Amino acid sequence: MKFVISFLTMLLVVTNSVLLLFQYQVYSSSLEEEEKSFYYEQEIEMKFKSDKVIVKQHFNHLPHEQLTITWPITSENRSCDLSTSDSCSRLSDDLTFFEEGESAKQSISYEIPLVDGLTDGILFSGFLAKIEKGGVSYTTLHITDELKRGGMWISGLPIIGTSSLNLIDYTLSYGAGNISDLFWQRAIIPVKYENDYLTVHSNEELSKEMSSRLDKLNIPNNTHMTLLFTENINNIKSPRIAFTKDKDIDSIVAELIVKNVKLQYGLTDERPLLAEVVSSFSIDKPIGAEKSIWMYETLKNYFTMNQFSEWKTALTKISSLNAEKLDKLLSEIIGFKTSFFQLNGQAESEKFPLLFEDSRTVYVNGVQQEEMKLLMKDGKILYAAEPLLVELGYTLNDTDKGLYVQNDTRAFRFPIQEPFYVLNEKRYDAMSEPFERIGSEFYIEEGWMIRLFLLNIEKQEDRINITESASF
Repeated sequence: MKFVISFLTMLLVVTNSVLLLFQYQVYSSSLEEEEKSFYYEQEIEMKFKSDKVIVKQHFNHLPHEQLTITWPITSENRSCDLSTSDSCSRLSDDLTFFEEGESAKQSISYEIPLVDGLTDGILFSGFLAKIEKGGVSYTTLHITDELKRGGMWISGLPIIGTSSLNLIDYTLSYGAGNISDLFWQRAIIPVKYENDYLTVHSNEELSKEMSSRLDKLNIPNNTHMTLLFTENINNIKSPRIAFTKDKDIDSIVAELIVKNVKLQYGLTDERPLLAEVVSSFSIDKPIGAEKSIWMYETLKNYFTMNQFSEWKTALTKISSLNAEKLDKLLSEIIGFKTSFFQLNGQAESEKFPLLFEDSRTVYVNGVQQEEMKLLMKDGKILYAAEPLLVELGYTLNDTDKGLYVQNDTRAFRFPIQEPFYVLNEKRYDAMSEPFERIGSEFYIEEGWMIRLFLLNIEKQEDRINITESASF
């Protein structure tokens, strides 16, 4: 008899694993392919006056199809750049797109108001026009200040040269990628270190150890960045510009790598978690906050050697990332659907384990359960407790003495993390816990669910039927 029970238990686990794999394969086949993008070069001329900035933006190597233009929100006096020959041949009359055409170079002009003038420590963000669905491969930036206010201009691009002439101040920068921000401050901080990927401004000489570490720094992206050893008075956040007063080399290196990953994948400064996890995989070393390190180690410990290699290779082939894309990629590699990144991105401190999801629709007594979640964790099959039990006529009450579940005739108490439960004031020992809290929700293990609430389960390829036993 024990042999029969063991065999049936093993068969149930295998069957569920096969069905979960089938569900994932259906899910995986429906994933959208990465949208292909084109790349163009841009040259930007910015002329600063007392109350405005005149911007001329030249797009090079544009494809022949129709292209939508996104103008800066604060821009005024939008037009084509008439000073450039044939610059407007593709610009639509309403200035919203470039029409289909052979000319691969187009130019536009606009103005950005300076409401408060040019103030010390100012950051310009979102000041450039963009071509939708296009990426910038190279940027050349010319800055002219007609009021000769001096100071230093930082965009993250390498600064090629600066000149203070009789009538203007001029700065030239160029390099790979796009720029999203432009910073100006009155005080000039000299350059104390520079290579193909990084420029460091400091009023003090860098230590030999720091210079050596920066020489050996393997930044995963080739986009240039700028680091200023000065206090970030205005709390400026920019993907290509970093401020620090910290002389700890490990902290500086970690910040540079994370910023570079944010820039490479289009991740924001407001949610550093994803960038820190991806950064850890890029250098094979955990960096970032405690939760980011935990997520990195959770995945690394789960991956086989082949999965680990496949995951790292796949990350290098994606141009943009978010939690959903990372979950799709992770699901594809491990063979089961998971929302690991999306769940952990919902709360800063709370940790969600690596859970596998069964996407089959669940029916309880013939009623479809829209909110029902079905998970596999550590070999256990877990059902979201509240939607299931409420449909069965029970109420749930989470207290400091445990979880109370009851209806008109049956009253349970489940002290979480204690090896017993109480049914109608009678205590029963338990070899395992029926309920488990994941995040803010309770889940019930399938075997306990069947025994305690007298249920039958029928599993099909596309649905799961749960019915109450006739002996209930």
